[in-house]
Amino acid sequence: MNEQPGRFLFYAQLLVVASLPFHFLISSYAIGLLILLFLIEIIRYKGFRISVIKSFKENKVAILLALLFLMYVASTLIHYRSYAGDSVETAALEKKLSFLLFPFLFANFANADHNKVRITLEVFVASILISTFFALCDGLYQTLSTGSLYFYDKDKSVLFNNFMYHRLGSYVGMHAVYFAEYILLAFIIVVSYSYYHFPYWNLKKRLFSVFVGLYLIGVIFLLKSAAVLIILLIIISLFSAYYLYRARKHVSNLLKWSIPFITIVLVAVLAYRAIDKIGQKAGFFTYDFSEPGGGNWNAINLRLAKWDVAQMAIKDHWLLGVGPGNIISTLDTYYERVGFDYALQLHYNPHNQFLHTLLTLGIAGFLVLSTIYFLAIIKSLKKQDSVMFLFLVSFLLFSMSESTLAVNKGIVFFSVFLTFFSYLPQKVSYYLNERTPTDQL
Repeated sequence: MNEQPGRFLFYAQLLVVASLPFHFLISSYAIGLLILLFLIEIIRYKGFRISVIKSFKENKVAILLALLFLMYVASTLIHYRSYAGDSVETAALEKKLSFLLFPFLFANFANADHNKVRITLEVFVASILISTFFALCDGLYQTLSTGSLYFYDKDKSVLFNNFMYHRLGSYVGMHAVYFAEYILLAFIIVVSYSYYHFPYWNLKKRLFSVFVGLYLIGVIFLLKSAAVLIILLIIISLFSAYYLYRARKHVSNLLKWSIPFITIVLVAVLAYRAIDKIGQKAGFFTYDFSEPGGGNWNAINLRLAKWDVAQMAIKDHWLLGVGPGNIISTLDTYYERVGFDYALQLHYNPHNQFLHTLLTLGIAGFLVLSTIYFLAIIKSLKKQDSVMFLFLVSFLLFSMSESTLAVNKGIVFFSVFLTFFSYLPQKVSYYLNERTPTDQL
């Protein structure tokens, strides 16, 4: 009797990966289907059950991710009496379930064959290409049907370009900043894959790979996330410097000069766009809490102000935190105390995941989250896995300016790929048909 799960479980995993860059309800249904099939396989096959438990026990990153969920449960119980109705504690915990689920749902990738891993990565990239193309087509339709390139949001009193920022992401139910982070991972995978195959491809395949890479950069550019643009700038620089160094003895002089030139141009354009995005108003780093919305606020000083207030709250709640359902109400109290009316009206979170976790769970939760990153990065370096390493670095940097694990799209994305990469026994480039498995960072 076959003691391993059938192909339908793998198809369900692919469906979850493919659903990521679309509305969260689609992802939720896909995850629900995966849970159902996983439970069936666990009950039917003893060998599979033993294999999942064994893989989980051997993966410290997966164990800590599950522990993080249990800490949210414990924090909810500790602070239960302080919640102000509306089942806020239940809603806060539901979002965190991915921390507990995916360490088990993706555990079978510890023993997955070469083709399954490669197909999973290809499906994610394909879903990104489909979702971005759909978003651009919808933007074109909106422009042609209304006769205007712009859309006025009456609720927010903001004029949006149909092809940019939140308007572009809204066509597929995605927040622009998180959509950009998803596309960034697809870009990392495409560049890594192309690096190993480029010398063996014909001209059409080479041009197509270059087009896909530039296309993904272009969509990230349109989504106007200064944080992701800066991270993209760093990753392009690292890719170019490292891969050019690795291939220094095997590339022509033309390529040696063209790659740095293209990199400099891309970095200059992205740097200009990022600076333009965050510096459209005077005073990068200075702020006044009493400043009204639409005043001197920009992407940098607004976050600095939020971090300042979050640190005030942390000083009073650093030991046990305030609980996952109390963080916004707690911050609102401090916003009101310092006269930060703009943030109070919009009920801002800290826009920094580490401050967010410290205020929510206290020092223990902060240490667990930091240890997850530390162990995962160490694991990527030991495996010499550049894709996993860049995913972790990009999400870590992204988390410095966003509360990435406070929203569904951040939690699921992080949980899926952290567990997926951490379970793989080989580096990602091995599964992307690397021709020299021992010769890659």
